[in-house]
Amino acid sequence: MLENLQQMVILATVGHEQNFTRAAERLGISKSQVSKQIRFLEERLGCQLVQRSTRTVALTDIGQQYSEYGQQLLDTVSEAEAMVAGYRNEIKGVLRIGFAQSFGQSRITSALADFQKEHPDLELEVSLFDHRPNLLEEGFDCWVAIHEHPPEGMVARKLADCEFSVVASPDYIAAHGKPTVPGDLRKHNCITYQSRERKYVNWEFTRDGVRQSIRARGNYRIDNAPAVLDAAVSGLGVAYLATYLITDELETGKLVELLPEWKADVDLPIYAVYPRRKYLAPKVRSFVDFMAERMAVPPYRKPNPVAV
Repeated sequence: MLENLQQMVILATVGHEQNFTRAAERLGISKSQVSKQIRFLEERLGCQLVQRSTRTVALTDIGQQYSEYGQQLLDTVSEAEAMVAGYRNEIKGVLRIGFAQSFGQSRITSALADFQKEHPDLELEVSLFDHRPNLLEEGFDCWVAIHEHPPEGMVARKLADCEFSVVASPDYIAAHGKPTVPGDLRKHNCITYQSRERKYVNWEFTRDGVRQSIRARGNYRIDNAPAVLDAAVSGLGVAYLATYLITDELETGKLVELLPEWKADVDLPIYAVYPRRKYLAPKVRSFVDFMAERMAVPPYRKPNPVAV
C-alpha cells in the first residue's frame, strides 16, 4: 500500500512538472527512481499513464485523471502540516509566490528582503508573469495579482487599488504640445498595453462627476508595462500608467503628468490570492498580512507632479 501511495504522488509530480528531472528534484529522489516507479505503476495498472518525448513528458487522459488522486494526497499532507505549523506558529519552509510582472519588477524586491529578514528560516521562490495562473496546478502558495477578476474558488484579499496617471516626456510635449482635455489625446500618439489576455485601449477619466472614455490610438503597442514606461521616457508618445511605476520618473522630471485635474479612472485592484484551506499555513498568513501593511503606504498613491 505504501508503495502504491508513493507511485501516485510521483505521477502527480511528474504531471505538474512535465519533466522527470524537475519532478525528481522536487521529490528529492533520483530521475531513474522516478522513471522506474512510473513504469512499475503503468505495469501494475495495465495502461499507459505518461507520454514521453525527448524533451518533455505529458500525462495521457487516464494518467491525468489518476494523477488527480495523487494531488489530493499531496494537498492533504500540505494541509496536515499547515495545521501542525499553525499550532506551533512556525514560519519556515518554502514559500512559492507569483507576482504580476510589472509590480514585481518595480516594487517587490525591497519588500521581500524585509519580509525575509523577519523570517530567516523561510525560503522564497518568486515568479514574475502576466498570465492568470492555476495556483494548485502550478504549485503557488500565493499570487499577488493586479486583476479585475480574481479566480473563483480562491481566497482573494484586496491589498490596494492601482491609481493611474497619463504621462509623457518633456521632449514629446515640446514637439507635440500638451493636451488640456481628454479629447485632445485623439491627436496624440498613445502607447498602449496589449497582451494575449488583456488590452487597455479605452482610457477612462472623471472630473467633477463627468466621465469620459477615450479610444487610445498610436503606433506603439507593448505587452509589458515597464516597457510602456521606457517608451514614454524615450519620447515615443503618451502613456496611461500605474503610479507605482512612475514615482521616480515624475520626481526627476523624466515624465510629466498630463491632465492632472482629470482622474485617470480605471478599476484595477491588487489582490493576494491563495487556495482556500481549512488550515492556512502561517507562512502564507504572515506574507499576506505583511503585503497588506506594506501596500497601505505610498507609492501606490499619485505622487506630486513636476510642472513644465
